[in-house]
Amino acid sequence: MTQTQQSSEAPFNPVARAIWEGSIPIEISWDSAEANKYGAKERCLLMTQASRCSYLPLLTNEVWRHIRNKSVHMSLDQSNVWYEYEGVPLKWHYPIGLLYDIHELQAAACRGMMDSPPLPWKIVAHVEDFPVEKLIKITSENSCQDYFMSMIKEADYLRNGSTKKVMNMSKSDQTQLWDGMWTKSYELFWGMNQKLVLNDGTMARYLPVRIYLPENCPVVQEPVSPMDDEGNPRTLRQILNIALPDLFPLKDTPGQPARASVLIHGIVPSLDSSALWFAQTMAYPDNFLHLVVIINI
Repeated sequence: MTQTQQSSEAPFNPVARAIWEGSIPIEISWDSAEANKYGAKERCLLMTQASRCSYLPLLTNEVWRHIRNKSVHMSLDQSNVWYEYEGVPLKWHYPIGLLYDIHELQAAACRGMMDSPPLPWKIVAHVEDFPVEKLIKITSENSCQDYFMSMIKEADYLRNGSTKKVMNMSKSDQTQLWDGMWTKSYELFWGMNQKLVLNDGTMARYLPVRIYLPENCPVVQEPVSPMDDEGNPRTLRQILNIALPDLFPLKDTPGQPARASVLIHGIVPSLDSSALWFAQTMAYPDNFLHLVVIINI
């Protein structure tokens, strides 16, 4: 029988709250060819300060409303909406902050541009030619919520070898996680999520970590314990060394720059800090610590 967990007070954690409140100014324009086809006189659809922790589908209702207001004889529905940046389809199931770090900050570093790119982040909305070979099709209004919860369950499985902690939550408790995320309520979300991230005080088997390399390489996800064989907490450098030893040696060569660094929420962290602390404090709401690799040119 499912047990209802009581939501507790959100933890006092200035770092977690600062991460939660992080945002990116975004300008969304309609594809010029499509706008012309449907008689839209203006392409700009939306200027918004989007939460780094949110998802593009949560902006689509407002984007679609502007498309309908600007267009003539539109027979499509908003399930056809998708987004791209500089010709690359944006994966709607990635958090907005992760998308920005990959497609703007990481890409700029690969081009040798070390300064922060100009804001707002300018992306393009489409209503035609959905790239089914590159993006997951949104099949219902609940697609984003379903994927979000599947990531929560996957993180729970990595920590515990099962999804019992999530599955033992009542439906209302699971809904609280989603409601807290999309309403941007730190108290609502973290009041429930801290039970999962802190794992009820039990040491996690593996850390929910995903690593993103440049040039559209496959995502790296290695099952790595937060503790080494001697029972000492692993650092972020040690976690990265296990997954990518050539890029992240355990010791930097004196007099030579590091081969690579990582971004977490657009921030370059200290690699010698506890990986467990990062996973508990700087994970996205899906409970994964998403690490974007920057190759130092």
